[in-house]
Amino acid sequence: MDKKQVNRDIFRMVLPIVIENVLQMLAGLVTTAMIGRLLADDIAAQGIGNRINNTFWALFKGVGIGATVIVAMRYGQQKFHMCRRTVEQVYLTALPLAFCFVAFTLLFPEKVIALFTSDPVLVETARGYMRIVIFAVPFMALSSINAAAYNGHGNTKTPMYIAFLMNGINIVLGFILIFGPGPFPRLGLIGAGISTAVSWAVGGLTGLFLLYARGGYFGNEVHGFKFFSLDAGLLKEVYKTGIPAACENVFWQLSAIVLSNVVLEYGSAYFAAYNMGLQAEMICEMPGIGFTTAATSLTAQAIGMGDDALYRLYFKQMRKFSFFTGLFASIALFTFAGGFMKVLTDKAEIQQIGQVYVFIMGFAQIPQDLAKVYNGTIRSAGYRNVPMIISFIGIWCVRVPIALVCGKLLHLDVTFIWMAIALDQIVRILINMTVFHKKKVLEVVADGRAAKAAS
Repeated sequence: MDKKQVNRDIFRMVLPIVIENVLQMLAGLVTTAMIGRLLADDIAAQGIGNRINNTFWALFKGVGIGATVIVAMRYGQQKFHMCRRTVEQVYLTALPLAFCFVAFTLLFPEKVIALFTSDPVLVETARGYMRIVIFAVPFMALSSINAAAYNGHGNTKTPMYIAFLMNGINIVLGFILIFGPGPFPRLGLIGAGISTAVSWAVGGLTGLFLLYARGGYFGNEVHGFKFFSLDAGLLKEVYKTGIPAACENVFWQLSAIVLSNVVLEYGSAYFAAYNMGLQAEMICEMPGIGFTTAATSLTAQAIGMGDDALYRLYFKQMRKFSFFTGLFASIALFTFAGGFMKVLTDKAEIQQIGQVYVFIMGFAQIPQDLAKVYNGTIRSAGYRNVPMIISFIGIWCVRVPIALVCGKLLHLDVTFIWMAIALDQIVRILINMTVFHKKKVLEVVADGRAAKAAS
């Protein structure tokens, strides 16, 4: 396969993922901007509720990564019936866990919110929002598993079309329920929670329907096993990759809870600015996000095919492209830091605080985007625990300790917390590159073929 074909393969996967994530972030941006017209406590309460949901989502997204790797390898080996079997095993084990999370959060909301704040007004506001938005969690899990099925087959367009649908619903329904135009009731923050839950439900169920519908992947991939029969060997294979990936995602989410607790001590305005700054950063990060899935799926397919040249070329091209997407994101954040915050809120104090966060995050974009390619390639090469360990070091040995010392102990300006977040990303890419070369990850296909020949 020549370089032009490889580039087409990469962009055929990456561009729909970028568009899908841009749509999700734009919907989040619009919702945040609508909430940003409400009270500071409403903004902070939404941030708490979303942080809790995102922690659960991170877990299932990691499981989805494990499923993506196995589906992509089976697809490369042309064992198509095992693609469906793999995904169905994940449905069977992950969805019940999602409903357990919902039940726990509904039964003990105060204990969950206590991880963030003890302010009685904020606790009450966040509890009302969380009791609604938590119902999105099972559909987040379903969507993550559906995405694994599509991405493992090399199809990123269908998730993009689903994103069009669900984010359109989120924006339109959110506007109606938050502000209550005409005969509709003005529900404020509760309306945002309802629109979020409904949009995730539509997205998850639509993706499931398309998989099993006539002409869908699962309509043609008949495996002959009963749906409710567990395959311990297959599940072990999926979760050996999925659990470290889930832990990696959860590390980030748990650190965000700790950082949220630290930032809330500065006041609701600082926490609101932090959450809005995250939205601005994530919009600029979107061009690079697709490389996580592309690096995992395409290199796994090349490994399944036993094609060393293709495997190497996929990695090298994605590394080059991710550098330029990171550069683009950095320039955008440096240049338009103030403009992003003005779009998100009309509160001058929040704008000023968030602008500093957005500017500092500009330094983290190139390392962050490069790490996506390194992580995906390392994971598909069989080093399942390495990205998790690197993430742990960056987050819990750099980001969190510095933030706690600067915020809780020394009571320094909040800027030092923003700097700790950026430093974490720089440390991680340096470790990634060191481990990548030390373990000779680019040699994995050639080594595998040599081992087979020797046996």
